[in-house]
Amino acid sequence: MLSLFMCGCSRMSGKLLIMEANFHNARGMYTRAISSYMKARSDAEAAPYSEFGLGSVYFALGEEKAALDRFAEAETMLESFSPAVSRELHYRIHYNTGVVLFSEGDFSGAIDSFREALKIDSGKKEAKRNLELSIRSLAREGTSGGGRNDNENENESMTAMFEYIRHKEFNQWKSQEWQKEEDTDELDY
Repeated sequence: MLSLFMCGCSRMSGKLLIMEANFHNARGMYTRAISSYMKARSDAEAAPYSEFGLGSVYFALGEEKAALDRFAEAETMLESFSPAVSRELHYRIHYNTGVVLFSEGDFSGAIDSFREALKIDSGKKEAKRNLELSIRSLAREGTSGGGRNDNENENESMTAMFEYIRHKEFNQWKSQEWQKEEDTDELDY
């Protein structure tokens, strides 16, 4: 009976450590988050989530290479899990890998990652938007001259992103703006 209790506590312990680490990560307490994620790695069920969490902390700290390594390790660990159980984590790994690659300027790698994320869950709008942004950025990179520095390419990517957002917002408001107003006898404040 005691061994069953201890086994249950260790499983709960891994999940609780992940929750604790996520709490610290969300509040920018990265040292505490890393500590909790590292402790959670000893629980087999929590280990892939721990690796993924470490990757997100490393990305927040500007350590893109370490983040990609952690995401890859989490993906490897998930091979022993049921696909149905780990579907959301698979999606998040591919999506966040795409975000990291995009931030590094590897648009073709980002495109591949966002496509993999959409194969897992095709209903995610953020992955669709980022895929489109990556495709546009790759197209702009292909048409721009090769003698530019990184700062100019980054500014061009940001301009493309803001233009895309402006276009989408305009279309959203345009469709509402041109609708006929209903005749009402109510006061208009």
